[in-house]
Amino acid sequence: MDDDQFKEEVVKKLDLLTKLSALNINPQSFLKDKNQGEQIRILSDLGLSRNIIALIVGTTPDIVSVRLSQMKSTAKTKPRKD
Repeated sequence: MDDDQFKEEVVKKLDLLTKLSALNINPQSFLKDKNQGEQIRILSDLGLSRNIIALIVGTTPDIVSVRLSQMKSTAKTKPRKD
């Protein structure tokens, strides 16, 4: 691994830590009252990987992938409000 690759990895890890820290600003986590699908959507919107989302939500990366795929499919079939 060269210096540029190392720096890029460090930046990715710092971004992840920043995003995870943002989730803990409010003592009553905004994920607390959300169902698993909503939690997955929120965490995905933050740019977290499926592996990290699975750890936070308490499921597997495969389940996260399936849920995100279902959400995309549902979004495509919903009529747009223009």
